Amino acid sequence: HHFPVLAEHLRKLQGRSSIKIWCCAASSGEEPYSIAMTVVETFNSFNVPVSIFASDLDTSVLATAERGSYARDRVDKLSPERLSRFFVKGTGSQEGFYTARPELRRLISFQRINLLEPVWSVRGPLDAIFCRNVMIYFDKPTQYKILSRFAPMMRPEGLMFAGHSESFLHASDLFKSQGKTV
Repeated sequence: HHFPVLAEHLRKLQGRSSIKIWCCAASSGEEPYSIAMTVVETFNSFNVPVSIFASDLDTSVLATAERGSYARDRVDKLSPERLSRFFVKGTGSQEGFYTARPELRRLISFQRINLLEPVWSVRGPLDAIFCRNVMIYFDKPTQYKILSRFAPMMRPEGLMFAGHSESFLHASDLFKSQGKTV
């Protein structure tokens, strides 16, 4: 349900010259590519004023994400239309794989970031932060510390997307719930 919420948020921001999104637990890339597809579909163009910064602690999963190449079972849930619009079917040694089109990949920059380190290379103001299913690995004081660093990086109308099993009620002074882990 996060991607329709993101699409609605993007529609409200249309006309802005720069929209910035941070996916801070990008893993092997499915989430930042889903964000990019939502952006392209919302603007109905690959030429968009949106930059997506994707990070993770693990450099090996980030390398996979940068390649943007996935086995068929990883893209099975995409409609045939989305699959052909956003991915190229592999041939030869890449048979059975689908690679994100270059015009989609160029919307995303990947970099290693450890959320526990004192300095992050990503800069605000951010219009959205996707921080899904990573905070569950931290205790409440560590979560609060990270969230308190997110808050000043965001535009006042910015949205933060949390994982379905995550709750940040202990940080209600930093973020106001919009419902559905947003």
